[in-house]
Amino acid sequence: MDKAKKYYSLRKVYYFSFAAMVVVPILLVFVLSLSVIRLMMQNSAISAIKSRQNTVISSLTESVQDASLQLSHMVYVNNNELVETASMTDTADPKVRNKYASQLDQLFQVAMAPKQTVISGMVYMNDGRYTYIKQELAIPREEVMASRWYEKAQEKPNTVTVGCYDTSHKKVTLTGGRSRELVIAVALSPDIGVDRSEKIDMIVLFFRTRIGSLLADKAYREGLGDTVLLDEEGNLIFRGGSGDTAQDFLSLMVSGKEKGGRMGGKVSAAILEEVQAGSVKYSPEPAAGVYQRRLPGNGLRGGGNYTLVISDIPEMGWKLASCVKTHSLTAGFNRVASLMLAVIGGLFLLYASFSRFFLQSIIRPVHTMVEGLRQVEEGNLETHIEPAGQAEIRQMIHSFNRTVRQLKTSVEEREKAQEKKLEAQVRALQSQINPHFLVNSLTSIRFMAQVSKFDGIRRMAEALIQILTCSFRSNSSFYTVREELEVLDSYLYLMKIRYSDGFEVSYQVDPACLDRMMPRLVLQPVVENSIVHGFADMGEGIGQLMIRVSMEEERFCLEEERLCLEVEDNGAGMGPEKIAQILKGKVRRPDDNYSIGIENVFSRLSLHFKEAFQMEMESEPGVYTKTRILIPAEKKQEEGHESGDNR
Repeated sequence: MDKAKKYYSLRKVYYFSFAAMVVVPILLVFVLSLSVIRLMMQNSAISAIKSRQNTVISSLTESVQDASLQLSHMVYVNNNELVETASMTDTADPKVRNKYASQLDQLFQVAMAPKQTVISGMVYMNDGRYTYIKQELAIPREEVMASRWYEKAQEKPNTVTVGCYDTSHKKVTLTGGRSRELVIAVALSPDIGVDRSEKIDMIVLFFRTRIGSLLADKAYREGLGDTVLLDEEGNLIFRGGSGDTAQDFLSLMVSGKEKGGRMGGKVSAAILEEVQAGSVKYSPEPAAGVYQRRLPGNGLRGGGNYTLVISDIPEMGWKLASCVKTHSLTAGFNRVASLMLAVIGGLFLLYASFSRFFLQSIIRPVHTMVEGLRQVEEGNLETHIEPAGQAEIRQMIHSFNRTVRQLKTSVEEREKAQEKKLEAQVRALQSQINPHFLVNSLTSIRFMAQVSKFDGIRRMAEALIQILTCSFRSNSSFYTVREELEVLDSYLYLMKIRYSDGFEVSYQVDPACLDRMMPRLVLQPVVENSIVHGFADMGEGIGQLMIRVSMEEERFCLEEERLCLEVEDNGAGMGPEKIAQILKGKVRRPDDNYSIGIENVFSRLSLHFKEAFQMEMESEPGVYTKTRILIPAEKKQEEGHESGDNR
């Protein structure tokens, strides 16, 4: 039962790893690939719409340019003959009017031949009369004069301006009109240099274009969708097909709700500017002017996601907008997605077959070896596994058996070496000298010196006994500041004898600090460093040693009191590099004992107080060296911390 559970656990790990490292990455690649393919197909479809729009724009631009040239030719040909004849028709006499109207028609036929796209010509007089050419216009004079293109022509004399009409919503001529046709109007207001009579207000020609038939063509409608033509102010001037969806799209892009009924043939400039500003802009876009939005179903052929493509017509400042359902842009995407899904499914079947083989021929032998490892972990070094599985697995089992044998041999050898080591340690302990023997011997020397009245030897022995007694204490590593200073006095007595009173010592000790606790032998190594290294090259000079003990100064105040220990000398001093080396420690040679005591103090304080102490050194070569130690000011306890001789 235990084996089956372990085998299932290993298989579970394998399947989890397989899913995380194979299945998930493949699915991510699949999803990302579908997204990229869908985007590429959509961009390609949008580019095709742009291309078709460019064809429509090119045809419209060509028609406008041709109409403008025809109007200019008609006005300026033969030294403005047609304009002069047209001005003669501005009379109340019917006979005179008919005479010059007939001449005007003949001149018009000559000037326009063989063009068949002109459906009407109108000459509007300043006094309110007008004369038509070819056939009379169905649009009232007042409506024509109120149009924006008419006003622009009046503002710029001798300049051709362009307007247009959608015959689906406006009847242009009294006879011969066609539905769903775009008629462009080109107008010119002659100044006195062209019209010397100053009777003519405007000359307008109306041309038929092929834009209506082009947008009504089934192939174009399927590629472009619903298309509308907007002027520079956002006025809807032509619908290709119905054009309702494109118009509704422009309005709903901003309003977020459908307007009731037909929208009156105008899309406001504010709406168009907000759409073009990019607030609902399609991204990433293959070209500028592509927008997307989901529209409600009421009145929008079922609603759904729509894409709007807007192209500019720079010559007139107009815009061509086409609206299509977004899903139609990626009509072939589902076929590609199905094919990729079938390929991914086939790959997963192959991976499943491989997993079955892998579990049976590889993981099972590994499980057997894991069981052997468990036995070795329990201490059974007699474990042996029979090789099985593939060549690599067999090699691994052989290595395992060999390792177990080597481990068994190594353990046996280690046990023997440990026995020999214990024997050596016992012999070393037996050969050690009892430290108290030294103290007892020094006591005897002191007694003999006292009997012989050799006070110098007696005092030296007493000082050395006190120092050794402090070093041999085993019951506590702490004692009072008072005891530390007593030991330091004994040490300084010995050092003064050694150096023939070559230095002087002074103390500044706060009495409140004497009963505070501190680690043993903290000041002695620092003082020793000052004497041995600081005063070594003093020559005839006298070394000055200042020892200060106080509570922490104001600038060091923290949450608890701290003891401040300072040792200052006027010795050789040292540089910043040497100070850093002493405090941080260094790798030493066997004969290198420089400042080892200070490093020892730093290490012991670190062990006792962790981050709660500070040790600082400042020095100026040839002037002084000051060592400052800050430690927690612990109070003396009633029991413990013995200071006496413990022999």
